[in-house]
Amino acid sequence: MSNNQVLIVDDEQLILKSLKRALRRIAPLWTVHLYESGQEALSDLKSGVIQPDLVMCDRLMPGTRGDDVLLECRMHNPEAIRLLMTGDTRIDIKEIVASNVHIYISKPFEHDDINNVFNRVIRLKALPLNIDIRRALGRLEHLPVLNETCQKLDELFKNQNVELSDVAKVVETDPTLVAVVLQAANSPFLGFRTQVSSIDKAVKRVGLNTIKSIAIASSLGETYDVNDSRFRDIVEHAFASAFIASRLMRLREFPSEQAEYAFSMCMLACIGELYLIGSPDTVYNEDLQQASQPLSALITYYLLTLWGIEERLVEDIFRASSEVKCSGHFSEVFYLARRLAHEPIENNLADLPNNGDRRAADYAFVAQWRDAISAFQESS
Repeated sequence: MSNNQVLIVDDEQLILKSLKRALRRIAPLWTVHLYESGQEALSDLKSGVIQPDLVMCDRLMPGTRGDDVLLECRMHNPEAIRLLMTGDTRIDIKEIVASNVHIYISKPFEHDDINNVFNRVIRLKALPLNIDIRRALGRLEHLPVLNETCQKLDELFKNQNVELSDVAKVVETDPTLVAVVLQAANSPFLGFRTQVSSIDKAVKRVGLNTIKSIAIASSLGETYDVNDSRFRDIVEHAFASAFIASRLMRLREFPSEQAEYAFSMCMLACIGELYLIGSPDTVYNEDLQQASQPLSALITYYLLTLWGIEERLVEDIFRASSEVKCSGHFSEVFYLARRLAHEPIENNLADLPNNGDRRAADYAFVAQWRDAISAFQESS
């Protein structure tokens, strides 16, 4: 028998009834607590009567707002996932981030939207993190959330027969994303000789996995101060390492899907670093200091799981970001690309571990990549 609990707050009875029916199908073993009043929900949260795994709140309600309920949840039930429901299409991402939110969904929502949320909650509960670290991560403030464009793309990518033209239509609604996708499609790092100017051709050229990781990076620009040079430096390094990883994989004649996967690993690995720029005091959190992994890698692991990114990709990014030794092609190219992106590549090739290096036993794989690195250097 499951002891999982979900708390739902909405002043509209029709919404509560609709969600209750949906949860009977999606999570029949979960205990569902329904509240029409934010104040009543706050009272039960403060008293400990309810220990929810998921809290779903309408944003605008008479009296106590959903934001206030979620703030209380962050303080007293930090391990619970906090979801904001809103019918306001004009709400700004920064305003949502300031509301102590993990996930937000727009009204009206579909059955699949709720199912997706529960899948994320279950994955988060399964992460191998002790309770102190889990609660410390849950108490983090101003966590970035993915914008509507990312959410639409995520829905499309769940369809194995997704049409590239449909992806292009979603990308076209976001001018910032259009610019970045075109930049990526015309990057000399990918080895293409001709330029493209249409989104349809750009989407086809860079691939779906690359589009998704670029969309996430673009979405974070709505949360963080893109005029901050530290933010720009991290994003530029992430893009550079992603392009290098993809190019190295192609030069070694790995399938294009694997080259895209390596791109995504390098691109998404920067999420935790970006968060720490906006919340530098996090590094002094005593519970998080107990973790054996780098703090930025841990936050990336948590956020990517929260956002429902493919489980295998999240695990590969976490291992590659945390381990000293590299094993497997993706970890190898991740290490190489991130190092080569730090400074001009011609200054790096000679410095990479070789047979005379005492660390060579840990990096014996470098020899297998030297020809690809040399070819990349010559074509850059």
